[in-house]
Amino acid sequence: MNTKKKILITGGGSMLAYDFIRTQSEKYDIISVEKEECDITSFESIIQCISFYEPDILLNCAAYTSVDDAEDIGMKLCYDINTLGSYQLARATSAFWVDCIMISTDYVFDGTKSEWYLPNDACNPINAYGMSKYLGEKLIQQANSRAIIVRTSWLYGGKIYGNSEWVFQNFVNSMLRISEDSSELKVVNDQHGIPTSCVDLSSALAEIIENIEERDYEGQIFHLSNSCESGGVTWADFAREIFRILWKDIQVNDCESNEYPIKAKRPQWSILKNNSDITLGDWKIALRNYLEGK
Repeated sequence: MNTKKKILITGGGSMLAYDFIRTQSEKYDIISVEKEECDITSFESIIQCISFYEPDILLNCAAYTSVDDAEDIGMKLCYDINTLGSYQLARATSAFWVDCIMISTDYVFDGTKSEWYLPNDACNPINAYGMSKYLGEKLIQQANSRAIIVRTSWLYGGKIYGNSEWVFQNFVNSMLRISEDSSELKVVNDQHGIPTSCVDLSSALAEIIENIEERDYEGQIFHLSNSCESGGVTWADFAREIFRILWKDIQVNDCESNEYPIKAKRPQWSILKNNSDITLGDWKIALRNYLEGK
């Protein structure tokens, strides 16, 4: 008899879904679906998918993450996926009494606090992407009071640059690609956060799944990022650590955000405080593991 919990993952093509499946498939019966099988903006489509697979838990990894495009050409799609999609998933899981975990972001905050952001701190997004996730959170809570929201930051994971023709878009892969043609890079040094490994986040999500009822996790908001002794790093710090681990002689020069012609304003301080009983490992160790293909 199969006693494994059945996990339905929406957004099955994402890097978080990739690493969750890769690391947790022995523990769970995982079904991964993408838009063709489950359009999360359609209540009917979600209902059909949940009815067919009968999951114990739904993990939503679907997200629109093109922060700059969300300011103009991608705005509708951003809100369709991050806001409307989240709402429809919350409605459907509530109707079927299926536990659900929704992934959100540090960008729901404006970055003006200059210290750790706690789960109950007031949100004030400063770009369309952050607003779409914030509104999604509010609608999730209205539609399904048992839904679990997990905010995380600076995610990277999936296939690494150089190991395949197609890799996931993340900061690490971008740095590896750019450094092939240049020995000197300018990287932003006035935005502070914590890089988070999808592998480590997957383990944390698994701990939530294992203990939803025993630890009364339903309806909670979690802040889950890798740990960082210094309290947070900048993108330039992140880049330097990548090259240090790889022994690559790349000069990383600090610059300010306004030196880049980007459309969306980013929070200068979006460090999440994890005040739960679930912990993630040190960000430098997690980064090394990713770069070593673990």
